Amino acid sequence: MRVKLGALIIALAAILWGTTGVSVALSRSYGLTYLQVAYSMLLASTCFLALFLRDGLRRLNPYLFLYGSLVIASFRILYVVSISVNGVGLTSALIYIAPLIVVLVESLTRGKLPRLTDLTLSLLVFAGAYIATNPELAITSLKGFLVGLALALTYSATLIMPRKFYARGLSRNEIIVQSTLSATATLTIILCLSEGIALSIDSLPYVMYGGVVCMGLAVILFYEGMKTTNPTHAGLITTLEPVVSLILSRIILGEYLNLIQYLGISMIIVVAITTLTIQRENH
Repeated sequence: MRVKLGALIIALAAILWGTTGVSVALSRSYGLTYLQVAYSMLLASTCFLALFLRDGLRRLNPYLFLYGSLVIASFRILYVVSISVNGVGLTSALIYIAPLIVVLVESLTRGKLPRLTDLTLSLLVFAGAYIATNPELAITSLKGFLVGLALALTYSATLIMPRKFYARGLSRNEIIVQSTLSATATLTIILCLSEGIALSIDSLPYVMYGGVVCMGLAVILFYEGMKTTNPTHAGLITTLEPVVSLILSRIILGEYLNLIQYLGISMIIVVAITTLTIQRENH
């Protein structure tokens, strides 16, 4: 049952990630920018992870620090840049080009054509994410698409690299702690040189929730699940995140969802269930 369990753990991580949207919205209501919120949550998660996963610093690895500085930090920055160029909806959609990228990269690695099932599911899940998070069906500019593509590439790297790190004999805690520390250090420098570091005391409960739960516990679950889940299926399962985010926005923030969005949500859920079923059968 380990393969199926790993996929279920990743699904749980995606559900926790889906609560990020509400905590970000509530944090921003106190005057913080997207980058300041992302940094504050990442800082909170760093403190949480370093405290509870102290053995993660036992064997320092330069590749993990590069991964954190170049991939994780870039993902946070590109997400903010994409929001400024594409808006929140299109940004949330463009991220999910990542499963398709992973399918293509994995097929190149194997030296074989992409599996038809994986290719179909990755296209369906992008279509679902596109109409669920972007009900106006807006089309981005070339610049916006390139920014979104860069964002998707960094996200796909977070799906591909964990298995490679595990193959090198690195532990889950080492991967998490060292990459998070280096990402936080990189964002600290960038924020100091740009917007400046700011924190509202009133936003602290939401920032702490985002840091501890969405960027702490969820990350632990994700890397645990990646021990036994292939990157392609992990990418498909993590698209449950916008589903949870939209449903919570409807319940907590009172945002309206139309029929197109419910169709997109249904498509994502069907893909996730299909992927979990494939995991069970492959085992």
